[in-house]
Amino acid sequence: MTSYVDASIPSGNGRRITLLGTDLIFASIENVFVYPTLDVDRLRNALGETLSLWPILTGRIIVNDNQYMIECSDNSIPFNYTENSELECWPDLPVVIDDKTILEPFIDSVQYKPEIEPLLRLKVTYLLRSNEYVVGTSTSHLVGDANSNIHFLSDLSQIYQHLEPLLPRPIFQRCLLNKEKIDLSFPLIKEISEKAEKIESFFGRIIKGKSETEQINLSFSSEQLITLHNIGKSDDEEVTIHDTLCAYIIITLNKHFFLTTDEHIQRARMIINYRGICDSLVTQGHVGNYIISIPSSEFTDSLSLPSIAKTIRQAIKTIRNEDFLEKWIVSADVLTRELIKDSRVNYVLDQNEVVFNSNFKYDWANQFNLGMINQCRFHTAISFKFYFRIFQLNPIKEKDGRWTRDNGGAQVAVRIPKGERKQNFLEAWKKDIQENFINVK
Repeated sequence: MTSYVDASIPSGNGRRITLLGTDLIFASIENVFVYPTLDVDRLRNALGETLSLWPILTGRIIVNDNQYMIECSDNSIPFNYTENSELECWPDLPVVIDDKTILEPFIDSVQYKPEIEPLLRLKVTYLLRSNEYVVGTSTSHLVGDANSNIHFLSDLSQIYQHLEPLLPRPIFQRCLLNKEKIDLSFPLIKEISEKAEKIESFFGRIIKGKSETEQINLSFSSEQLITLHNIGKSDDEEVTIHDTLCAYIIITLNKHFFLTTDEHIQRARMIINYRGICDSLVTQGHVGNYIISIPSSEFTDSLSLPSIAKTIRQAIKTIRNEDFLEKWIVSADVLTRELIKDSRVNYVLDQNEVVFNSNFKYDWANQFNLGMINQCRFHTAISFKFYFRIFQLNPIKEKDGRWTRDNGGAQVAVRIPKGERKQNFLEAWKKDIQENFINVK
């Protein structure tokens, strides 16, 4: 059954938000959250209140002479409620689910249809046999990235609990572009321009990669991550737990998956949210797609945890520069529009490289917990070859009914080629876990 939810106080007033070139991601962000209980009417009412603060989500995409805009038109949002009598209970699943068909029945997907399609859809499924509730969210990626999505869901969770939304308040107007800073010879822009491939070739490579690989899920406790950090930070206090986790994955692949040094991973591309680095450009409250894929320099020692962790940290530090960001924002805006016209994809992955697109800094489950702290489970779908997705661990329900969660633990999902080498990699990881990383250097 589908009902339609309006903003309790319409606030869009038809204003238009012009999207940046880097906003033009024609996909949706789709997630599932599982709760032990839920007041559906209360959630529906909370959505109406939250939409008053988020008029961008009540809008529609408008395209005019290759100019993309969101018109905040105060439209209703579809809210679907259904009941399921087939599942005995929600199954024990990894955070990232390989088979997206498992989640599809629990999500009402947003499509890309300018002027007619909503930018947000919610679906609630009541599991009759276990009394659990599954909330599926689908949001147009044109509205914003993971940071924007979790900002909205956090506000919705707060309002559901009759609490004030946390600061900062959302800012929908895109950041201002300094046209004088356009530099298409900027190294990062030039690399994308030269290596971006046609859409058909890109999707062909994705399909081929999926047929040749299998998803693996690697879980690390918070204590294990601290141990790795103590090994990997060496004398560099700026190196983070996340840096050493990424470095550990790379050296374990290089030692136990790849057969020769010529095959070793030599660089990592880090997908980074650059909000708050320079508030004069983009603040923490800005809604949009403020992410950048930054390549590291070549590793000087592809088998050293401290060396790789330090190289990753140095790559991330390069964007903490106002001039760098200004050039990137305005130049990427121009380049992305050109790539779209040419049916090419803004995605680069060279041989001997891996990508880390991490959500480790976001606590999806607890930021949309609807008051059920450490009881909400979060799931998403889709993984790619040598494209690492990192999330915080889900809570676990013990046999006595208590919920527990290792806050600070992580789960890593990725697809790697099938066969003996995959097994060698997994066995090496399990051995390191059992030995508390005593042989990791």
